[in-house]
Amino acid sequence: MNITDGAKELLENFLNEKGADGIRLTSVAGCCGPQFTISLDQPEESDTVKTINGIKVAIDSQIPAINELTLDREENGLVLLGASNCC
Repeated sequence: MNITDGAKELLENFLNEKGADGIRLTSVAGCCGPQFTISLDQPEESDTVKTINGIKVAIDSQIPAINELTLDREENGLVLLGASNCC
């Protein structure tokens, strides 16, 4: 997973505002592959915790192949690129 500098800036401001120290990436099965959720939840015991571009990210152990995912900033907030969006 990658986090662009624009997304990092937005996340840092949001995390500071909420008093959180990182984000958690989870997924549920969808019609065209996993549907991802980003939350401020604390890491679970089975999560992998990484620091990506200065942001602490807890990654649900059930998520396969996150290397192609990029969290980027767009006009209205954040967007997760590289995830299936055929639905």
